[in-house]
Amino acid sequence: MRIHRNHFRLWFISIVALFELILGQGLIADDGATPSRPNVVLIISDDHAWTDYSFAGHPHAKTPNIDRLATTGLTYTRGYVTTAICSPSLATMLTGLHPHQHGITGNDPVSGQPRTAWISPFFKKPMLPKLLAEAGYLTLHTGKFWMGDPGRVGFTDDMGSTGRHGGKALSIGRKSMKPIYDFMDKAKEMQKPFFVWYAPFLPHTPHNPPARLLDKYAGVKNAKYAKYLAMIEWLDETCGELMGQLKKKGVADNTLVIYLADNGWNEFGKASPYENGVRTPVIAHWPGTIQPRKDERRLVTNIDVAPTILTACGVTPPLSMSGINLLDDMAVAKRDTLFLSNFAHNMVSPTEPEKSLWTRSCVHGKWKLIAWIKNPPKQRPWSRGHRHKNPGVNLELFDLLADPHETKNLAEKHPEVVQDLLERIDGWWQVD
Repeated sequence: MRIHRNHFRLWFISIVALFELILGQGLIADDGATPSRPNVVLIISDDHAWTDYSFAGHPHAKTPNIDRLATTGLTYTRGYVTTAICSPSLATMLTGLHPHQHGITGNDPVSGQPRTAWISPFFKKPMLPKLLAEAGYLTLHTGKFWMGDPGRVGFTDDMGSTGRHGGKALSIGRKSMKPIYDFMDKAKEMQKPFFVWYAPFLPHTPHNPPARLLDKYAGVKNAKYAKYLAMIEWLDETCGELMGQLKKKGVADNTLVIYLADNGWNEFGKASPYENGVRTPVIAHWPGTIQPRKDERRLVTNIDVAPTILTACGVTPPLSMSGINLLDDMAVAKRDTLFLSNFAHNMVSPTEPEKSLWTRSCVHGKWKLIAWIKNPPKQRPWSRGHRHKNPGVNLELFDLLADPHETKNLAEKHPEVVQDLLERIDGWWQVD
């Protein structure tokens, strides 16, 4: 029996179309990811100033791998974190909420306060990894996590990193990246898309870089600063290794990579309301989906991380998340204001965030207003980050475009701008 050539052609086209339909719905997949369900890698640098990258023009810092992410992805240079302390900043990335909304305003409770009471309300909030896990993702936590068991926020896998500055939490990046690579293999075997939370203590202290890296910075006069720069390059090396593994495993083209720092560093850095504390580049990289572009004007923040990832993965962000999708150009273009807050290292109350508050800030266009609390928490500032550039002054106004390092307080010259930004801050500060 002969089959007519046209009939065979129609039959073949139908089979191909059916296969493509099945593949597009995620019923057949190599690694579990499909164009509508990408893998996601979130890279969180730790204690890293926004200026300290070679792509940002730093004279000494060597970051060739992060530079490559920046030049081949969408890079927002005016990125911010909601507060410049590790734990509250990371909690914002998990929840898409400001610290005074999610309840984690410090790294530790004040002396005598039970840690369980401090963190319990937090776990009632919607969580990025939990929402992804419910959507069929395998989710891996590595590195820093100060809130007990990562499984409580929805991570399906972790490396036992429930400590603070030691143990397995400190080992990722510094000793090995193998837990991440093994997890990727597991996801491929299970034909599931994956989400990796990579939050190494890099360039965070202890500043103990390998000699092969430290020797590169022998010309830097300040030995302490040289170690910090070497730690940055160490972080950069791990980013390069991670990107290389994505390519090796054949998943690079369908993996969304987001990079940012949890807070800044340096003299007026960590815990500071100034730019060295709260500013960070935010990079989104997804070959073939995100067109390379450098945006030096528009405002983004770590509150946008969760809704961006959820939307990319086909999950509708909860209404409680006030951030925007960083891949939605129109949404980013509409935003003209960001709100920031800084708190004491040890939080006074999990339900009364104002008791731990140091500053509230507003970035609007070129302007930035820092409003210092007149009666701040009665705690000794734990960090130079709480240094005040203008002691005795409660309001500081800076023109960030003309003065990005905040050297000139213009509050007295522009009282109308100060008033406008104060009203914006008061309208934003809502405690549930």
